[in-house]
Amino acid sequence: MTEKNHFDGANYVTNFNAASTELPGSSVAWLNDLRQSSMTAFENVGLPGPKVEEWKYSNLNILKSGQYQFLNESSSQDLQIDNLCDKEFLKDIKGAKVVFCNGYYHQSLSNISAEPGITLVNLNEYIKVGPKDAQRLIHQKKSKSSLNALNAALMSDGVVLIVEQGVKLSEPIQIIHINTEMATAKALRNRHYIQIEKNASAQIIESYIGVDGVDCWSHTVSEINVADGASLEIYQFQNEGNATIHTNEAIIDLGEGTTFKHCSLNIGGRLSRTEIKPTLKGINSKIELRGAFLSRDGNSHDVFTHIKHMVEQCDSEQNYRGVLAKGGKSAFQGKVYVAKDAQLTNANQSNKNLILERGAEANSKPELLIYADDVKCSHGATVGELDQEALFYLKTRGLDQAAAKALLVEAFIAEVYEDVVLEPVKCKYLDLARKWLEAEL
Repeated sequence: MTEKNHFDGANYVTNFNAASTELPGSSVAWLNDLRQSSMTAFENVGLPGPKVEEWKYSNLNILKSGQYQFLNESSSQDLQIDNLCDKEFLKDIKGAKVVFCNGYYHQSLSNISAEPGITLVNLNEYIKVGPKDAQRLIHQKKSKSSLNALNAALMSDGVVLIVEQGVKLSEPIQIIHINTEMATAKALRNRHYIQIEKNASAQIIESYIGVDGVDCWSHTVSEINVADGASLEIYQFQNEGNATIHTNEAIIDLGEGTTFKHCSLNIGGRLSRTEIKPTLKGINSKIELRGAFLSRDGNSHDVFTHIKHMVEQCDSEQNYRGVLAKGGKSAFQGKVYVAKDAQLTNANQSNKNLILERGAEANSKPELLIYADDVKCSHGATVGELDQEALFYLKTRGLDQAAAKALLVEAFIAEVYEDVVLEPVKCKYLDLARKWLEAEL
């Protein structure tokens, strides 16, 4: 029986049973047991409906039919993706690349020769080569959400990244997800496991791209552990096809004296939901979450963050901005929990939204749950239109209406990315935003 306000998940149980012999690692007993228990956990809850508070802005009614089927590996590889990849790779970044085509590792487009002290491999290979290590890693499942359980039951592949103690990556690692026409009516489920051990550091660039008109469900979960004194930066691009449903959940555990940064841009998909859930478990840790979402008619972007301050003397900063054209929809839901013992916490969040035309919808729901008494916490949210005085000023300096609008909107977005130190990444963020604006203005 499903929980109240959730959609029944029986259709996904049927899909799971039909695909059981095609699932990667189907001959591995412990993996089959984990898949089965995960599917049971999903079945007991179901898909979150619009009456579930955290999902009120992302209507998953389109998923309840179970129409998105499992795609096996032999049907996933598409050799016609080279041109698409060439346009999306950050070629100035010389580090390793891990490419997934329709949910599965694509060897010919990848380069995973890792530096010393680093394990970098696709998940299915890791299970084959080190089954005991894989079992320990995968059984560390941290989230209790029903979508997470569904992902665990039907995961196709993913990345395993382990950076050993004291190792500092010299170049970022690119993880690239590509959806092609072969993904039509399919669900593509990846699951990533990332461990940054004590005093180590890494940077990850994660890209999601796809073909317009392909109706598929791109569903990714990342389980991340950042040990004492370590640091991790993730730069994310979501530019999937205009018919794609995109759901992405990242669960992050942070030790003492750690630094975690997450920066994102959401443009593509008809419905996208990005969840970032860090838990600060060690003192003197810092989190910085930044991002922008650009929405037009046919787009719905939802960014959900849930930061848990469990110990004292930790900082978290959030800065998200939305730009919406007519018919676009967005939501920012930022929840900060400060436990009773988390004294001397600093937690700030800001969400500003710019409406380019009437007929767009921007939702903002900052939330603070504070159980300590010696803290500094703040939140702010705004929704507004372009400043007419600023537009008039720019036009008096010789700019036409479209150029004046573009300049103001670009400046509004650029503030989110001004602290990005990787120049190719910063340029890519601004270039994608600029192209989106050119199409709208």
